Amino acid sequence: MNKSAPELQTDGVARREVRYRVAQAETALDENLEQAFDVSLPDNKCWMNGRQKKINRVTDFNAQLSNVCDHVDNKSPILWNELINRRELTSQGSAARRKLIEAMLKFSEQERLGLERYGPEVSIYYSVLRDTGIHRAEGDKWGFYPPDENSKLWHLWQGVEEFCLGATDQTQTLDLLYETMAQPPYGVKQGVIPIIVAAVLLYHVDDLGVDQDGTFLPILGSQHFELLVKYPARYGVKYFELVGMRSQVFKELEAILRQSNIPKSDKLRNATLLSVVKPLYQFVSKLPKYTKQTKNMSSEAQAVLKALQQTKEPDELLFVELSTACQLSPIGKSEQDDSKIAKTLSQKLVKALKEINTAYDQMLKNCQKLLYDAFGVHDQETRLREDLRVRAKYISGKCVESVLNRFTQAAIDTTYTDQQWLEALVMIVGDKPAESWQYLDLTEFEIKLSDIARRFKNLEALRGEVATTGEEVEARRITITLPEGNITVRPEQVN
Repeated sequence: MNKSAPELQTDGVARREVRYRVAQAETALDENLEQAFDVSLPDNKCWMNGRQKKINRVTDFNAQLSNVCDHVDNKSPILWNELINRRELTSQGSAARRKLIEAMLKFSEQERLGLERYGPEVSIYYSVLRDTGIHRAEGDKWGFYPPDENSKLWHLWQGVEEFCLGATDQTQTLDLLYETMAQPPYGVKQGVIPIIVAAVLLYHVDDLGVDQDGTFLPILGSQHFELLVKYPARYGVKYFELVGMRSQVFKELEAILRQSNIPKSDKLRNATLLSVVKPLYQFVSKLPKYTKQTKNMSSEAQAVLKALQQTKEPDELLFVELSTACQLSPIGKSEQDDSKIAKTLSQKLVKALKEINTAYDQMLKNCQKLLYDAFGVHDQETRLREDLRVRAKYISGKCVESVLNRFTQAAIDTTYTDQQWLEALVMIVGDKPAESWQYLDLTEFEIKLSDIARRFKNLEALRGEVATTGEEVEARRITITLPEGNITVRPEQVN
C-alpha cells in the first residue's frame, strides 16, 4: 500500500510515516506470534491427539509433532531418496522418473530393467523398485510383483491396488488416486506415485484397463505417462472382471499351448483346456447384443469375437482359430517355437478381449460426446448431467411432444447412476435400448439427437422470452428455413 496508494505518490513524509508504522506492526505481530507459540511458557497449553502435553523445549515440540504425524499418516512410506521423495520434482528428478518408467514399460523382464551405469534413474530404481522387492525375479523370470508385507512400500502398493481394483462399475480418474494418497493415513508425496501406478498396471496387465479422455488405450506407452503425470484427471482405470478370467488363466493357456504335442486323448490336458475355454465362452455369452454385432472394433478383436462365437471344439479354438484371428500361425503346425507363439497369442488375446469388453462403454462415451455437442456444452469442466438437469427443469412439464417430454423428465431424474442416466437418454433418443443397437444405430442416433436438441433449445428460448416480458402472454416461436439452408427465428406474442 505504501507504494501503490495514490495519496502517497507526491508526499515523501507520509510515505516514510507509513513505512515506519508498517515495520512496527510487523514487529508487534512477530512478538505476539512468538509469545503465543512459545512452548516453554507455562501459560501456553499444548494439545496433541486430544491430550494435553507438557512441552518445555522446541526440540520436544518437534519430536511430539513428528509422533503425531506418524500416528496420523501411519501408512506413509519411508523413502531415503531425495530425488523422488518430493511433492514437486526437480528437472533432474523428473527426467530420471521419465527414463525409469520408460524402462519399466519396455524392459520389465530384464534385470535392472536394462538400465546401465548409476545415473539418477538407477538410484530411484533401487530405492523404489529393487530394494522393496517390487521388481524381482520369480524363478527365472523378472517382473513386477507386490512388495513384501514388511516392505516400506507395502501400504502404498495396497492403496494404489485397492483404488484400481475397486473401479469395477465405472472408470475412476487418477486425480482421485492422487488425492486419496495425499490424505491420511497415507500422506504420500506425489513424486513416487506414478512409478507405483506403473508397477501396479504392469502387474495387473491382464485385468486392468486404462483410458485417456474416455478412449480405451489398448497399449500403454511412455508418452501416455508423460501426460498422466501432468494431467491425471484425463486418465482413468477400470478393473475388467472377465467372468473369472485372470492372469492365472492366461498362464494356463500359455502352458497348454507350449505343450501342444500332447495327444488329444490326454484327460489332464482336456480338463485344463476346459478350465481356459469355459470362461472365454461365458465371457462372450454375457456380452451386450451391440458388442456381438458391432464393426467398431479392430479387425483382430472382431476376428477373436467371431472365433469365440462360432468355434465349439476347445482344441480347435485354442490351437487354430484364436491363433488365426490374432494373425499367427496355428499352434503345432509351424516351424516356429510354439512357446514364443503362445506368449504372443496370450498378449494379443488379452488386448482383444479388453477391446471387446469396452466396445459398449466406448459407444456410450461416443453418445455422450454427441450430447455435449448437440446441447452446446463445450466446457469440459462442466458436467453434462448437471447442465441438462438445470436447463430441463425450466421446461419440464411444458412439452406437448411426447419424446421431448420424456427426454426432459429423464434429464432431471436424480435417482439414476451416471451410466443409467446416460443409457436412459440414449434409449429415448434412439427409441430402443443401447445394448440392442445395430451397427448403424449410432448414425441414426446422431440424426435424431439433432432434431431433439433443436426442439429443446427452441422451447428453452421461448420460455426465456416469456420470462423477460414479465407479462402473461402466449408466445410462439416461428423458424424459417431459407433455400440456402440458413434458419431465421421470429418470436411472436399473443396477448
